[in-house]
Parts: sequence; structure tokens; C-alpha cells
Amino acid sequence: MDPSFYKDTTTSRGLTYHYYHSPAAPGKPTLLFLHGFPSSSYDWHRQVEYFQPKGYGLIVPDDLGAGGSSKPENLEAFRFVEIARDMAEVLDAAGVEKVVGIGHDWGSVILSRMANLFSERFHGFAWVAVWYSPPGMGLRDIDATIMQLREQTGTDHIGYWKLFLEEDGHKLCEQNIDSFIQLIYPNQPEVWREWINPAWKSKEWIEANRTPGRPSWLSEEEYNTIRENLVRSGLKSQLNYYKVSVTDLNDQDSNNISQEALQVRKPVLFIAASKDLVSTPATGKAQLAQYAPHAKIVELDVGHWVMYEATEQLNRELEAWIESLPLSK
Repeated sequence: MDPSFYKDTTTSRGLTYHYYHSPAAPGKPTLLFLHGFPSSSYDWHRQVEYFQPKGYGLIVPDDLGAGGSSKPENLEAFRFVEIARDMAEVLDAAGVEKVVGIGHDWGSVILSRMANLFSERFHGFAWVAVWYSPPGMGLRDIDATIMQLREQTGTDHIGYWKLFLEEDGHKLCEQNIDSFIQLIYPNQPEVWREWINPAWKSKEWIEANRTPGRPSWLSEEEYNTIRENLVRSGLKSQLNYYKVSVTDLNDQDSNNISQEALQVRKPVLFIAASKDLVSTPATGKAQLAQYAPHAKIVELDVGHWVMYEATEQLNRELEAWIESLPLSK
């Protein structure tokens, strides 16, 4: 992504956001892309390469804790309603009133809070792999949650959170950065069944410094860029997305969001990933049936990293849906 398109803005909270901005051509909407963990705006570079030449406006921030944006260590900074307000201020800084929102992973959660608080600023919402989630869904007792999931599904499901919640979990991951990357970006989606889903297996993988190699869907240049970005930014701040989720900080904010605002009334697209062994499509479909029953759902036969594993399919589905939006013209 061309560095000359990046800008910086400081929000009213005093936090700096580094974001890619390409203005829209006449008649084209602006797309807001929000990435997840352990990522940066670079995760969307294939979408930027596709949509920018077609005249779509683009705003692609480094989310809080990532890339060139601020990296606070206090959990309070990572309340999702506050990050949503930060992102609204990024739109203001870019001079864009209304956008199409596209989120992945934790970016999907940020987009969810923006849907609750700033729905009027969106033509529609697209959630990729990870679906819309209402507020107040904290996992304060992670052990109880894992046990419940084990009983219901036969797997711990989110066992990797145990490592990410450790005080010094970031140090182990940074010391064995290639092992960490090759676990999170696996060469086969099934790797997660053995090494991500069960509690503590991710720690075992990284302590053993397992490095089976980069996946075929990442070029060597892409892998090296992801690696360089992680080495430069570190993981400590980004891991606060997990740590804040086992506190009541986000639950407190849910009291200030009305029941009406929990329903997503704008057009919705959910791109499900059938081989994602953490964010399973069935769970996402059930959630949308409750909060956005009108959602268009497309399921792709890939793992979690849809933007890399199914680039052309994702781009086509996004473009067709965006072009169908009544306010995108």
C-alpha cells in the first residue's frame, strides 16, 4: 500500500490513528475496512488494489494497538464503544460523512459498536468471517466458558485465549515470532483444531518454536511484511482486545445502548468461512437471525483469513453487494 496515501489524526481521547485514505471518485461510495488481530491495515491490501482503481473511496486504519496507531497498555483504552467513537473521528478527519463498513476479526466487533452508535453514517455493513456481535457479551470467566464450550461442542474452541490472557504472553509470541505467525496464519485450516482450539496447545506450539512454513496463500513478500509489521509494533497492546473482554468494562457500556440500536437495520452482508474453526458460520448465522434477519449470507470454503485465502471471491461478493446498495450510487 502506497505510503503516500497514509495520514495521521489524533482523536479527542488523545490517541493517534494511522490510516490509509484514497478519496472516492464521483458517484462512488467510500469503504471503511477494519482489520483484526494480529494485523494492521496491510491485511486489506489486496482489497485496496482491487477497489481503488475502480474509484471507490477507501479508509483503512491501523486499529488501536496496531501498525502506526497508538499502542496504549491500559485496558480502559480498549472499550469498544470508545474505539468506535475514535473511528467516527477518523471519518471526520478524512472528511467523509457516510461509508460502507467492512470488518474482520476484532475489526468486526469494532464495526458492530459503530453499527450501534453511528448507524446513520453507514450505507451498509459487511462482516467477514466474524459476524455482528451485540454489546455485553464479555467472557469474564474464561475457564467456565471453555468448559461450557467443551461440553457443548467437544472442543475448548477458544483455548488459545489462555495464552493471550497471560501477563507475559506477548513476550513468548514475540520471541518466537515466526512460530506465532505460522500458527495464526496456518498452512492448513485444520491446524487450528489441534493447536488453537484446545487450551494451552498454542503455548505448547510456540514454546516448541514450531515453524512448518508460510501458507501457500501468502506470498513471501506478504509474509515478510506481516512479520516486519508485528516486530515493529509488538503484540502487548493489541492483546488488550482479549484482556478487556474478560472484564466488565464493555458490559458497562452496553447499558447506554438502546434495545432499538442493537438491531441492525441497514443492509448487511456476512461472508462466512466454512473452515474457520473458531468463528464458525453456524454461530454467526444464528446471531444474525436475531439481530439482522435480512442479512445476505455467503459462505466460502476457506479458513479465517478470507481476504488472503479467497481474494477474488471476496472482492467480487463485496463489489456486487456494494453496487446493490440503494445509497451507494
